Amino acid sequence: MAEIKIRVDVPPELAGKFETALEKVVEQFVRRVKFSVIDEIMSKSELTEEQINKLSSEAKERAVKKYGL
Repeated sequence: MAEIKIRVDVPPELAGKFETALEKVVEQFVRRVKFSVIDEIMSKSELTEEQINKLSSEAKERAVKKYGL
């Protein structure tokens, strides 16, 4: 995985607020990238909606058994 470093000089009195805001922005960015990858994969899928629902149900059942949810 690539690592990106960004240096930002922030006045000490704003450091906490800046860090909190930056964390939120990065979380949103990562979430959007993950969903765009999923969308790309799904756009090439040849599964029917019924097959997807069946696989989803089976995956949920396995997760419940494995993690005791």
